[in-house]
Amino acid sequence: MSLFRKSPPPRPALQRRVPRPWDPPETEFPAIVPVNTLQFDRSEQTAIAITGIWAYSNGFEIFVTRLIRPDAPGFDEDPVPGAPSGILAERQSFQISLRLSDGRTVTSGRPHGDDEPAGPILRSRGGGGTSHYLLMRWWAWPLPPRGPLEFICQLGTGEARVGIDAQLILDAAQRTVRLWP
Repeated sequence: MSLFRKSPPPRPALQRRVPRPWDPPETEFPAIVPVNTLQFDRSEQTAIAITGIWAYSNGFEIFVTRLIRPDAPGFDEDPVPGAPSGILAERQSFQISLRLSDGRTVTSGRPHGDDEPAGPILRSRGGGGTSHYLLMRWWAWPLPPRGPLEFICQLGTGEARVGIDAQLILDAAQRTVRLWP
């Protein structure tokens, strides 16, 4: 048994990350965009909707909720053997895209490195839920141009669209609470 205690190793110096202009701000609280639930088409088994939008000074976050019928197999259950292909397709993951008023389409799931993106981005910010409820978040950068903004949901081979006036997001971005420069 040693009478001398070893001192713990020195802690490495904290490396402060310089925020990138296309990332969500970490120094402000978002403003809530005043929209109701924007429900995409639903089926017998599943429903998907935009259930909230938060605006920041440089972009916006989209909250998408997916529900599965309570008496149907959930996300964490094995598909029913011999189930119709439509039911199996509804259990697949879905993709969200944006159609901007200038004609550009921004699709989720495309990775971006440390270099500034050449155009708008839409990337997952995570989510969670239960066997029949899923809430996902997406970050969109930059703020959209004025005019109609369309949200596109692709599930299996189907596609559904809902839209708002982008001015709602632009107005909310002016109401963010910036805490530090």
